[in-house]
Amino acid sequence: MPRLAAFVLVLSLLLPGRAMPAATLELADGQSVDLDALQRRVVGPGCSGKLLGLKEHPFSEAQVSCDAFLSFALVQASLEGKAPPDVRERLEALLTDALGRARSPFRNTGSTQVAGHSLPRSVLYRGFLLLMLAGVERAGLASEEHRTLFDALAAQTAEAVAKQPLLPSFGERIWPCDNALAASGLLLHGRLRGSEASRAAGERWVAHLAKLSETPGGFPTQVDAKGRILKKTPRGTVLAWTAAFLAMSGAPAARTFADVLLKDFCEHVPLFPSAAACREWPRGMERGADASSGPIIGGYGQGATALAIAATRASEELAGWHTALRTTAVLGGIQKHVSQPGKFPLETSLYLWATSLRPW
Repeated sequence: MPRLAAFVLVLSLLLPGRAMPAATLELADGQSVDLDALQRRVVGPGCSGKLLGLKEHPFSEAQVSCDAFLSFALVQASLEGKAPPDVRERLEALLTDALGRARSPFRNTGSTQVAGHSLPRSVLYRGFLLLMLAGVERAGLASEEHRTLFDALAAQTAEAVAKQPLLPSFGERIWPCDNALAASGLLLHGRLRGSEASRAAGERWVAHLAKLSETPGGFPTQVDAKGRILKKTPRGTVLAWTAAFLAMSGAPAARTFADVLLKDFCEHVPLFPSAAACREWPRGMERGADASSGPIIGGYGQGATALAIAATRASEELAGWHTALRTTAVLGGIQKHVSQPGKFPLETSLYLWATSLRPW
């Protein structure tokens, strides 16, 4: 869709008294999310760079995350016949935002031209963008501009990972979990666009991540360009993040990461046996919260628990865990957040993605 049309959609969402009917996205429990309020905030003022609005929990990549998570939820709704009639315009507006201001936190990774766009080299940013483009292609809503960018970005990403097995997210810092997004994006590009090169590169990448999970001590948090482990302590958010994004492409390794997460970091809550929560740190390790974990309450990490909702979509056999983790989210007050999407756009978008995730 032309960029002018995307601008018109954004403007219509921001102006009061618009004639468009109210749009919602339905959650599995019957609760609905005000899609107009959510999209108006995401593509308008934008998403706060703080988890739950707390300054002690900064989240620099909040804007591209909001763009991507909401995009994923809209694609899934489209595949299920539940999308609003203007879903194409909404997806275009989110892509335009991701290609614009959402690049800012990744500027220290350098940039390069991809199909006429100056894009950061960050594997995290490129992974989000690959998956957004895969989504519009999967939903049958891609334009020729989308396909040109999708093909060019996939080719450039495959070339980069052929030279270095794991790519950095910020500067020279490499988090293996962030590589899961781009690896999944390449698998989807290979499948949706018939690219054998993308498929092969994605499979090698996923295999490398799976092998790294067999490292003594568990899946490491950070490595250097030569693959040497810098931060070896496994974390709940890291495992859940990896499992969730690999699940988007249906990679079998997603179940491997989800199983380790559930076995070593998650448990049913003693006072609420129908609920479950996940720890950020291995059992017996007492460490505080940081920017990755979000708040930690009673040893359970909000980040690890929220992402585990998405991670348990790796297999239908994990449906019981998925339900128990959603119960915890309800007990923790998620309804308050999703009922105010204009105030909590990041949390609402993440929850929509986590609960609707299905392999594409």
